[in-house]
Amino acid sequence: MIDHTQGGGELGQGFYLGDELWVAKSWAHNRHGKDSAVLKVDVPDPKFNALFLELLSRTEALALRKEIKQMNTTRTYLHGFDVVWSPIVGTTRVDADQYKYESKNGEDLLNSSYCPRALV
Repeated sequence: MIDHTQGGGELGQGFYLGDELWVAKSWAHNRHGKDSAVLKVDVPDPKFNALFLELLSRTEALALRKEIKQMNTTRTYLHGFDVVWSPIVGTTRVDADQYKYESKNGEDLLNSSYCPRALV
């Protein structure tokens, strides 16, 4: 089961998904080596769009990432939305989006039968 309270990253606490499989595989391999795995989650657009979303520009995401790092809250910071959608800003080498599910509503959707999951 996905637990949004266990993860953290450049935009704070949450469960992160992305739109590029190669980015997820690369991140997992760099962090966990050959024993890494990636969970593919298919979230239907109507269900995703029904969540309380915050869409950040690159500039806004960079400012938020800087603030979170300065406060040392990458494992605890919450933005107050079900999902925060932004470009990945922790590196200049990747041009992809990330989706940080930070609420119980988002977690419930990811764990529901609406969202098939598979290890890839």
